[in-house]
Amino acid sequence: MNEQGPRKLKRLHSQGDEPKQATRILYVEDAEVIRDTISRLLEVYGYKVAYARNGQEGVEMALKWKPDLVLMDLRMPVMDGYKAIQEIRFNPQTRQIPIFVVSAWSSKKERDQARLAGADEFFVKPPDLNRLIEAIDVAVAAARKTK
Repeated sequence: MNEQGPRKLKRLHSQGDEPKQATRILYVEDAEVIRDTISRLLEVYGYKVAYARNGQEGVEMALKWKPDLVLMDLRMPVMDGYKAIQEIRFNPQTRQIPIFVVSAWSSKKERDQARLAGADEFFVKPPDLNRLIEAIDVAVAAARKTK
């Protein structure tokens, strides 16, 4: 809190107002509490959210569900986020999907590795929801123009 009171989240969609083409977000995160919290917040803003618990599930879901955007953790079991990003980028069916990293590991090394793997944006946990939503909307709008 600051002197002006608690900071309020911007409402991008009014209550019950579904966007013309609902944005589909795949959230790849192994920590259930974080995954559920961020997923629910995104759903409040009108996004359709599916999740995967590790990078391998994320790659498989990206192929099956064809999301508009992927949110990817980096450190996960089975397959880490770096490898999952590379696999999504390597596949012609999924390479155009914007990928945002959402990670507690935020050193320059992690950021550089994520970019080299093919990530478009990097957000530190917990992400600033207003900034995340704005970036999602911009990235999805740009990706839809190129389809």
